[in-house]
Amino acid sequence: MRRLLAATALAVTLFGLSACADQSADPSASGSSPAATAAASVAPSASAGTDAKAVCAEFDKIFQGQATTNLGVAIGELLVARQGKDATKIAAAETKVKGELAKLQTGIADLSAKATDPAVKAKFDEVAANVGKAADLAFLEGTTKVEELEAKLTPAFLSWIMPLATTCA
Repeated sequence: MRRLLAATALAVTLFGLSACADQSADPSASGSSPAATAAASVAPSASAGTDAKAVCAEFDKIFQGQATTNLGVAIGELLVARQGKDATKIAAAETKVKGELAKLQTGIADLSAKATDPAVKAKFDEVAANVGKAADLAFLEGTTKVEELEAKLTPAFLSWIMPLATTCA
């Protein structure tokens, strides 16, 4: 079980790191998805510059820190519970994942409140809303093994944070 929890926490952390990495503005760059390339080709407004940098730096700390680690551990515990088929343990684990998502959403919403640029604030509000929508746990539907996790988490995390692709690039 420790291996599963550690692997889940690592996967979540790595997704956070890769999601916040610089995107190439060159559409011919290898390995870029069309969405990432399109998002990276749009430059943020000049008025968002300093504000965006400061808020994005705090976002990186949240997304690469304890909040996503706790979410990863909770997801790992959910996978373990699902393997055991005990409805009570599954429900408790789902509640824990939902709680960690709520904490992550609150942290992002707090960053939105710190943003002074309306465009930056709107992007962070959108990301917070995306994380909030994930509380239905649809992104983990049918997942019981860590081997299945990457296929579920990668698109989920990217969809949550895609609004920041141009703001935090």
